[in-house]
Amino acid sequence: MARNTAVIIAVAFAIAGCAGTETAPEPVPSPTQSTSIAPEPTETASPEQTSPDQDWADALAAIPGRASIDAQLITNVEGFERIVSGSGIVESSNGNGDITWSDDLATTREVITDEGHFLELDGTWFELGADSAVPTKVGFTPLEGLDSADSIVRTGSENVLGVETTRLNAELDPQIGNRTMGFSGEELTVVDEATNATLIATIWIDDEGRIVRVLREYSALSPDGDPINATSLYLLGDFTESAPIDVPETAEAIPAPV
Repeated sequence: MARNTAVIIAVAFAIAGCAGTETAPEPVPSPTQSTSIAPEPTETASPEQTSPDQDWADALAAIPGRASIDAQLITNVEGFERIVSGSGIVESSNGNGDITWSDDLATTREVITDEGHFLELDGTWFELGADSAVPTKVGFTPLEGLDSADSIVRTGSENVLGVETTRLNAELDPQIGNRTMGFSGEELTVVDEATNATLIATIWIDDEGRIVRVLREYSALSPDGDPINATSLYLLGDFTESAPIDVPETAEAIPAPV
């Protein structure tokens, strides 16, 4: 931030006195460092910087229409680790999108539209119910739960894929970790009974006020005292206006197995 520096004006006056008969005035001395009168520099007030809380709230309000997304979901429950990576597009405002996911077992394509929730595996489309607990569904709402942020702090600036950003850290309500961290249904049977849970979030905001990166880190203990950890990371970019998400060939879709 540029600083305004006041101009220092040095003023010196010397007055020649007269005594008795008129005499020629003495020459006025040139100003020197010792005879100059210099006021203390004053600094013009600069625009007040917004608070971290305000930056966080403004970023959440600047929800883009559509964005590309690269995601990674990592869960580790009682020593069993699961890593899933995805790439596609999302509409953060309504939870619609089209993401292809992969892990060490398979590659799937997941599509959510106003028409429904669909999952493609090995060329077959499955139609999922509205209450489906597919763990990767969290990738379509990368900003969910960030409005519960507390203890927000600005932690500096960082370049994210060539974009200069401001980084903020906050504590989230740990209870929302059960639905935002990508736990599977089986994992949730343990996570729902967890204790000592914490959920920390970091967001990166570009110079247009948009969130371009989101990191969540969840930590807890199982009822048996074993560690539970989960990490989700999202990169958002290529922001455009909202547009309809293509519906897969639903005529070939069959209900997913219960």
